Amino acid sequence: MTTVVPFKIPHGAVGFDLVDTAIEFRGDKMIFVSKTCADHYTVQLDTPSGVLDIHRTWKDESGREQHRTVFAMHRADVPKLIRELTPVTMGLLSLRRLRLGWLARNDIAVVRGLEMTSVEEIAKVTRKARRKRLVLDEANLRAQLQIPEYLEEVWDFPDGAFSLLQRGHRIGIGIKLTDQFGEARLYWMKFRGLMGRSRVAWDQIFKAAMRYAIPPEKYGAYGFLSL
Repeated sequence: MTTVVPFKIPHGAVGFDLVDTAIEFRGDKMIFVSKTCADHYTVQLDTPSGVLDIHRTWKDESGREQHRTVFAMHRADVPKLIRELTPVTMGLLSLRRLRLGWLARNDIAVVRGLEMTSVEEIAKVTRKARRKRLVLDEANLRAQLQIPEYLEEVWDFPDGAFSLLQRGHRIGIGIKLTDQFGEARLYWMKFRGLMGRSRVAWDQIFKAAMRYAIPPEKYGAYGFLSL
């Protein structure tokens, strides 16, 4: 059986508890649970048929559990889809060079600790709650925050992401990268305009995925796919 999550979730948890949604990893399945209704969506990644499918589960008025396939494709086509979508996802980043003088002139502060990019960083600011899901521990998060007194101290940060705040609002994400010659550079991605780029990207992702989708009229060839 394949494991869905590519890393071990801290604290022996099976998923993440978010604001309106929870995500759980169950062996070869990824489950998205809505907190606002009784529905949940399951991404079934590994089946003997070689089909990846997404199905919705809910209960009808009589209390009986119902299932409906919302998307299915052959697992062999996944690498081709990923290669096709790589330029789309990279376009979301839109990284720019970040200069400390620009930060100073615009009264933008640097904060490290809000962006969690490793398992170790996630473990420090989370705890396991009910249903074995990770939740954010706000006290631990506050303890991890680093706000340098001088902007030049950003050069002492380890490679990775940090937040940019202007008048108390996060306006973007900064990234420090060091090349093979030991030279460090700073980049950033602004949040403004990200939603617009995301909408365009999701439209392209949907159209690309549908090119690889198994048509509903062929679901009958697979006993586990349901209209």
